[in-house]
Parts: sequence; structure tokens; C-alpha cells
Amino acid sequence: MKTGSISDKHRTRKPINMKNAVLLFIFSLLFAGIVKAQEPLVPVNYTLQSANDYRQYEPNVLASIQWLHNTPRSIETAKRKQVEDFLLKWIYGTPYLKVVIEPYAMKLSGNNADLLLSFIFGYTEFKLKNVTESDALVANVAGIQFLIEDYTVNISSFKKDAAIDKVIALQSSGKLAEWIKPQLSMGNKIQAEY
Repeated sequence: MKTGSISDKHRTRKPINMKNAVLLFIFSLLFAGIVKAQEPLVPVNYTLQSANDYRQYEPNVLASIQWLHNTPRSIETAKRKQVEDFLLKWIYGTPYLKVVIEPYAMKLSGNNADLLLSFIFGYTEFKLKNVTESDALVANVAGIQFLIEDYTVNISSFKKDAAIDKVIALQSSGKLAEWIKPQLSMGNKIQAEY
């Protein structure tokens, strides 16, 4: 045997058993999903009293909004209610983030009240991710886009709504912001600040 060479014993490898590799891959995905699913969206025994309390839960707020966005309404309905309750308490009480609900958003969600929550959550997510953005138009666009996505993905959970279908068409044609903008300048904002 030459110096520095690998012995024949180590040179031959057994071929990878594809069945075992696939099973290992599937198991690792399932395990990762279980671990991720166990992460609490809603903090246990949380308190919302000071600005610091609210700031510490921002990651939970963002994760909760994403969970709502990614989870069909027909799945885990009890957990959905718990997550929505946490989010509303946080949004309502936070001293540094205000969600102003314009009349058009109230009207648009009139036939499907849960869509107002979608608007609020989309608006909130945008404001948390873009803290220096002060333009109400872009926050409203984010809220309406969240509402539209909830409506289209969970259409079986909602009543068919021609007004929302019109807004979806506006979004598809790139005219959503153009439609929202004059409705923000009406000056008669509903004073529902969360």
C-alpha cells in the first residue's frame, strides 16, 4: 500500500438506499413542523401595560399575523380565535401604533365582518415592518391586500361580494392605490383607532 492512499476497505462505499434517504428526509420535515408548531404564537400569561410590554411582543404579533395569513380559516378555528383575540388586545392597547379605519374599509367588509380584521392585521403588519413609513396610503394598500388575499384564499368561508370582486380587479390592473387614495382624503375618518 502506498503512503497516503486509502485502503480498499474505505474506498468502497455502499450505495445510498433511496428509500431510507426519503424516509429520513420526510421524518426531518415532520419533526421540524412539529417543533415549529409548538412555538407559542400567543405568549403565556402575557401582560400589556407599558410600552415595553408591547414592544417585547412584536415578534409574537408578526408571527401571529403570518400564521393567520397562512392558515385556512377552516383549520384550527379555536386557535384562530385565540390568536385574533391576542392581536386585537395588542393593537388596541399599543401606545405607539395607530390603525385608523377609514369608511371605505368598513363598507368593504360590511358583508363579511371578519374581513375587517384582515384589513387591521395587514395594516398592522405593514406598520410594524415599516416603522419610518408615514404615508397612510401605503398602509391602507397593505391592509386591503391582506383583506383580498384572505377573501380569495378562504372564499368558501365568506359571502360572495361584488364590491370586493371589484377591488380585486382594481388590484389586478394595478389601480388599487389609485382607488384608495381619494377615499383617504374625504376627511371623515371613523375614529376607530386601535
